[in-house]
Amino acid sequence: MMQPTEAPAKRAAAPSKGNISGLKRILGEESGQVLPWVVVVMLTVLGISALSVDLGRAMVIRRQLQVQADAAALAAAETIGSDSSYSTVGQNYSGASGEKNTDTGIAVGTPTITPLCLATVTAWGIPCTSTNPNAISVTETASVPTLFAQLLGKPSVAISATSTASKGRPQPYNIALILDTTPSMADSDPSCTVTTTTNSRGKTTTTTTTLTQLQCAVQGIQALLKGLTPSMDNVSLFTFPNVDTNNVSTEYSCAGTNDLSVPPYTFPIAGTSTLTNMNYSYTTGSGYNQKTVSGYATYQVVGFSSDYRTSDAATTLNSSSNLVKAVGGQSGCSSMGTGYENTYYAGAVYAAQSALVAEKEANPKTENVMILLSDGNATAKQSSSTANFSPGTNDMAIQGESSNYATGSGNYGSWVGECSQGVDAAQAASTAGTLVYTIAYGSPSSSSTANCASDRKSGAAYPDITPCQALQNMSTNYINGDTTHFYSDYNLSGDTGCSASGANSGTTAIADIYALIAAELSGARLIPNGTP
Repeated sequence: MMQPTEAPAKRAAAPSKGNISGLKRILGEESGQVLPWVVVVMLTVLGISALSVDLGRAMVIRRQLQVQADAAALAAAETIGSDSSYSTVGQNYSGASGEKNTDTGIAVGTPTITPLCLATVTAWGIPCTSTNPNAISVTETASVPTLFAQLLGKPSVAISATSTASKGRPQPYNIALILDTTPSMADSDPSCTVTTTTNSRGKTTTTTTTLTQLQCAVQGIQALLKGLTPSMDNVSLFTFPNVDTNNVSTEYSCAGTNDLSVPPYTFPIAGTSTLTNMNYSYTTGSGYNQKTVSGYATYQVVGFSSDYRTSDAATTLNSSSNLVKAVGGQSGCSSMGTGYENTYYAGAVYAAQSALVAEKEANPKTENVMILLSDGNATAKQSSSTANFSPGTNDMAIQGESSNYATGSGNYGSWVGECSQGVDAAQAASTAGTLVYTIAYGSPSSSSTANCASDRKSGAAYPDITPCQALQNMSTNYINGDTTHFYSDYNLSGDTGCSASGANSGTTAIADIYALIAAELSGARLIPNGTP
């Protein structure tokens, strides 16, 4: 039987198990090599996650640190213009251990508190002196322990936060300015000068002019008006001696004349919310030359107004404002003049307080402020040819109260205890909620027959008080140890015994005093770090 024909090509023989094992040995064993890569990737992911957790925690803590720095800076800035405790206050409101904003989970170090003199803030009308900065910078630092980064040799992360604050704008005010315009205010003040420079035909000439006390005072009021906020603050101007209502417009008409024919002092009713003009009448001469002078008097020169600047952003005063013109803020025009009467400020204080109460009733969300500048030496005469008081029938009747004339009792409306009456009037205003600032302008701190002389008579509430003490005690809470509302320019008399206390003692220029009061009223606000 014939055998089948063999196929032309042989089939490839299948490899044997032994051959496969040999091949693996040649190529190397690869099973399990992905495991190291998985470990590397997992460690990387875990490391990134761990760093993200630590970084996120550090960012949260830094935000907390920033809040603490903000609080410390704002609290420190609140002291600007009132005292020099900004460093202590900033520390107290920081996040350092044991302070008001301590977070037990953060190890915060002692803050760095830096007083600043910023030109930007100065342009807002907030000056800077050696004892009163106009801004505060607070830097908080902390060391934050890490949770995972310490495995990589980073056991903690240092973080910091800086905040800067200056005076700001907390609330609207009704502000009554009381300005002494008695004859002594026409005296020169050697410490208050103005320097002008002119150039003619290539030659520069510098001239220094010494101002009168009144000129210096109204420049100070101009500085105050530049530091207030017209959209929020209404300002009224009062003066003593009082002026006849028929002549009051001359105080802001740029006439610049001294009103030597001012009426005798009148006594507005204390404790009311109604400001009325007071009628007066006095007799001069005798026989055929005898004549009776009568009329109505007012202590208020300009009513409450907000037109002293055209807007909050305006950096110059509005020259068309009667208030600005009264304080010499219109170029080429003189300010209000002095009147021929000695000092008696109790009537002006009661008048201003009545007007403030009425203004607050009309604007309930406002606060009342009174700022009085005087030499503090109340010495109006019992009677004279120009009738400081002129006691007697029909001499000084309050409108509607014909029996209320000047007396010798020592109570309000008296030629006895005149400095004492001023203290009582101002303290009554403070008790009613008005914040009272006083500025002593060359006020003596010594006792003599020339200083608060009527307070050395029987019936005075504060026997032997000095002019300086009178103005000190007129400021809010001074008698309770709060000295922050009393300022003094003692340079005029050289009487350092009347200097203010604390940070206020370093500010004696009248314009700076008014500017600092504006700063104190303005509150505190955060500003960008690095503000020039």
